[in-house]
Amino acid sequence: MIPLPMLTTQLPDDLLLLTDKMSMAVSLECRVPLLDHELVELAAQIPESIKVRGGRLKHTMKAALKGVLPQDILDRKKRGFGTPMGAWLKGDLSPLLHDLLSERSVRTRGLFRYPEIASLISAHEHNRIDGTDRLLALLNFEIWARMYLDARGASDVTDEMKVMAA
Repeated sequence: MIPLPMLTTQLPDDLLLLTDKMSMAVSLECRVPLLDHELVELAAQIPESIKVRGGRLKHTMKAALKGVLPQDILDRKKRGFGTPMGAWLKGDLSPLLHDLLSERSVRTRGLFRYPEIASLISAHEHNRIDGTDRLLALLNFEIWARMYLDARGASDVTDEMKVMAA
């Protein structure tokens, strides 16, 4: 059974909300068929021992779909659907990345070693590593620092970033 907190908060206030907003932003129709209220109510009545067997989640659903879907689809691990942020940092957001984490910005801030950041950016851009998470952390920190350490207004920092990204 789906835990109550997930049904009452995480799904409606986070996952479904974000899916709805992001799909509407690009004029994409997105349906969530397994959350039809009648199906959820039925699934809630099925004992967990039937739904999960030998550690295999969704056992009943997968058994019902055997022969309908390829076995490799039924057996594959769960995976999320994320934004292509790593690709964006190499493409459309590259100017923003290079401006916010420029040598001048990093050295002026005095908190990180620029050669390390330059090496991380280069390795990410040349597909030697996926530096997305570290680069996003550095970008977020720099934006935060401009607002809170440099005492600049959010609209000022936003306007500056729009120029960088253009």
